Amino acid sequence: MSAHRGRHNYRTIKSILETPIMDDHKWGKLPNIPADMIFLDLEDSVAPNLKEQARERVVRSLAEKAFDGEKLLLPRVNHLSTRWGREDVESLAAAKPDVVAYPKIRSAACVDEVLEAFRAHGADPDIFAIIETAESVLNVREIASHPSVIGLMSGPADISLDAGIELYEPGGALNRIFLVTKALTVLAGAAYGLAVTDIAYAENIRDLTEIRRRVEDSRRMGFTTMTTFYPPHVDIINDVFSPGHEEIAAAQAIVETYETALSEGKAAALTEAGTPVLVHEYEKALALLAR
Repeated sequence: MSAHRGRHNYRTIKSILETPIMDDHKWGKLPNIPADMIFLDLEDSVAPNLKEQARERVVRSLAEKAFDGEKLLLPRVNHLSTRWGREDVESLAAAKPDVVAYPKIRSAACVDEVLEAFRAHGADPDIFAIIETAESVLNVREIASHPSVIGLMSGPADISLDAGIELYEPGGALNRIFLVTKALTVLAGAAYGLAVTDIAYAENIRDLTEIRRRVEDSRRMGFTTMTTFYPPHVDIINDVFSPGHEEIAAAQAIVETYETALSEGKAAALTEAGTPVLVHEYEKALALLAR
């Protein structure tokens, strides 16, 4: 795994909350919601007639370090091919954002294009690449290897639109094809040391039991982070992506057992329960304890 390449270790982020930038009521609640990062969207969640106002609010939030600088901010610009994209980039560049989410990416060339636009206006942000087109899934390794990309976000809804496939199975589960797209995204992120975020999708977002199950599935798949647009999900995400007392105790036991074995000149050991402990389990336990 390569060393982290950005200004912040984004792999430590657990929760990202997207809130409509023009909804004053929801915006006012954000300081009390324990999300690690706030997603400042200029794309899908903003109506065309409000794009300019939303852009001004995002720029102001970045410049003034909204929420007293206690939350990381992730602005998403419109794609450069839209009539708003280049104005978004020019305006946000003045606020010198550390990181920007870029939608509808198809290849690493798209990353170069948006970075060139930012650099022309004096900014050089890290890029959170949104993997939400069929082509981006096929090119995810190339995108992940770009030196300015610090994170990947899986976007099943847009992939379903781009590829012309159903988002959900008849029973309400995500279409099975997204096991493939998610796995490719997770593996590319792991290979290059990136944050990898999934989105908390369900037909009924108020079914918190089902949301917890899906968040747990995402963590097991290897996602480092979870994004949601429904505030009650944030506590669930933070809980699932934080090691519990039992997990910590088990990891500590593995570390102690393996290091004792090493001190005795052995390359493996058995726990009291008879579970083999090899270097793989040892390194996983160290990674969990470092979270």
